[in-house]
Parts: sequence; structure tokens; C-alpha cells
Amino acid sequence: MQKKLVSILALLLTAVLVVGCNTSDKTGDSDAQQNEPSNTASDQKPSGNTAGESNEEEEDTPAANDTNTEDAKQPQQDVKYVQKGVDKTEKATESASVDQSYKLQQLPGFTLTQEEPGKDMLVSNDDDEVFMRIETIEASQSSFEEVKTTMQDYMNAVGETVALTAEELAAFKDVQNIEGYVVDFDTEKVIGVVFEKDGLITKLTIHDNDEQDLTDAMLKMAATISKK
Repeated sequence: MQKKLVSILALLLTAVLVVGCNTSDKTGDSDAQQNEPSNTASDQKPSGNTAGESNEEEEDTPAANDTNTEDAKQPQQDVKYVQKGVDKTEKATESASVDQSYKLQQLPGFTLTQEEPGKDMLVSNDDDEVFMRIETIEASQSSFEEVKTTMQDYMNAVGETVALTAEELAAFKDVQNIEGYVVDFDTEKVIGVVFEKDGLITKLTIHDNDEQDLTDAMLKMAATISKK
């Protein structure tokens, strides 16, 4: 009888110990889960940056449009000229010298650049040996006769000069004074023109050849030179 009681007590004690261990393990697991940090919130990426980047891209677009609008607003006018015996009419766009105090209507196919201080070059995009050098001087700083003399000296050094006729210079309107010369070679020519208008004395040196034949186009552009 005593053996049975001892056995029963041993079984009860074992059961109590097992139940106690299971309860302790569950409690420990629960505590570990509660103490473990949650990464859900930190792993989520905010969507605000995407919207901000989109807004910045949208803001950049109007700036480009503004540039295009400014180009479109540049004053334009039709310029008629003769090239290789063919009458042509093209839209010229106003361009201003960076260094000098003039502006002019520039035909497509030409680029206006600064050669050096006080001298610009209007160069053909098809042939950089075809160009018009533009020099302007305030009438208060010099005189037409002085500038004309320097131009004549240059042209005489180039070759035998022939004076341009009034018809050849007819494109120049409302000028106080004007004079021009040409030196003809076999397939090339050099033209020098000086004119005074609106308090500005302008000296032109044109280099052209038979292949391009852009003298008339360059003279027509030069006739639009005015003080800016």
C-alpha cells in the first residue's frame, strides 16, 4: 500500500513540474515577442519624396518653354536678296552685338560672333571664308571722313578698287553718309562700305566668292544695322 501511495505521489509531482515548465516557456516567448522591436514602420518608405520630385520636374518645364517663347518674340522681318541670279526672300531675326552698340536683322545660315573687341564677324555657316566684318564707332568719337580714309587704305592694300554705285548701295536707307568699294578677283571679291546713321559710323568688310555669292544678302543685312 505504501508503494502505491509513493508511486501516485511521484506521478503527481512529475505532472506539476511539467505543467510549470510549459507555463514558464509560454510566458518567456510572450515576453520576447513583446520586447522585440517592430521594423514595420521604419521599413516603409515615405511617398512624399516622389511627389516632390515630380513637382520639381514639372517646375523645370515652364523654364524651357520661357526660353522658346523669348526666341519666338524676337523681332523678325522679311529680307529680299539675290543669290546667283535668283530672287530670294527669307525671315531674318533680330540679333544684337555682345560688345558693340548695334543690332541687325540676321538671315538664317549665318552666325554672328565677336572677332575681337570692337569687331564682329557675320559668317556663312556653309563657308567660313565668306563673311562680313562689322565695326561700329560712335559719331561723337570720330568722323565719317576719318573712318572712310581707313577703309580706303585697307581696300587699296587689297587691290585695285572700283567704287560701288548708288544702285548697289540703294538698300541703305536714311543714312547721312555712305561710300563703298569693291576689289574683284577671278572667283572672289572684297567689298568695303562705310556709312553713318543715327549717330553711329559703321565700317563693313565683306569677303565673298562665286560659289556662295552672298554679297547681296550681307549688304541687305548690313542695311538693317541700327543703334540698340
